[in-house]
Amino acid sequence: MGVSRAILVAAGLGAALASCGSKLPPEEPGTPIAAAALPHPKAGLWKWSSHAGGVKQLCLSGQLLAALAERPGCAISRQVHTAAGAYVVEAKCQASPVSRTWAKTAGDYNRAFTLDVVIDDTRGDITDHADYRYLGPCAPGQHPDDQP
Repeated sequence: MGVSRAILVAAGLGAALASCGSKLPPEEPGTPIAAAALPHPKAGLWKWSSHAGGVKQLCLSGQLLAALAERPGCAISRQVHTAAGAYVVEAKCQASPVSRTWAKTAGDYNRAFTLDVVIDDTRGDITDHADYRYLGPCAPGQHPDDQP
């Protein structure tokens, strides 16, 4: 009976530890793609609504969204186009408080799309969902601000 109890305790501890840690969603199947195949939103004025950052207007340049781009110290480990039409980009980072990043985007990049982001950070994980809606051209003289 002592051995069975030890096994149950070990199994319970393992399950508890497995539920801790990363908030990265389970891996979604998809077709690997090159960075050039990732979507670029239409250049212009967009309404950005974020759970973490509120609502504001952004003048986007039409460049790749920062959450999907490779960053110094963070190598892309997975970049796919899913059967549902979404794009998922994962990166592993070194020598940084950030260990991994995950981003998923879907929609019509000329009218409206969503962006979900998860960042594994030793100072506290970050998750966010943002909706983008195209409003029209940027105001004359308005400079693109691709970072919310």
